[in-house]
Amino acid sequence: MDAVREFIASESAKPFEWGKTDCASTADRWVTGVLGVSPLRIFGRVHHDEAEARAWLSQPGGIAVAVNRVTRNAGLSKTSAPQAGDIGLIIHRQKLCVAIHAGGLWFSRDTDGLIGAPLASVWKAWKVV
Repeated sequence: MDAVREFIASESAKPFEWGKTDCASTADRWVTGVLGVSPLRIFGRVHHDEAEARAWLSQPGGIAVAVNRVTRNAGLSKTSAPQAGDIGLIIHRQKLCVAIHAGGLWFSRDTDGLIGAPLASVWKAWKVV
């Protein structure tokens, strides 16, 4: 749990930047730190800016299909009981975001800032820790 808190504290100090600190890049960096491999790199598609991210998100199925494909290729297993350190897709303000389970909430971020979403907002989750 301390590792999750430290990671979130560090990430929270960074400004939002597509391809670096957007929700998917942040979750990818967390998984890379825990498992030693980047799910995005395993999948073979890393976005570097807003245009690349939006192009990927505009494909059929959007973020839901993209995250499912990335996590499956990385060998992450779905979980119905996510714990601190796991990742998930959460519903926040009527949109899906990739998030990190932080114990008492889901941590994510978007162009509006940091997100601390209730645990019940999870749509799908994958085991990391």
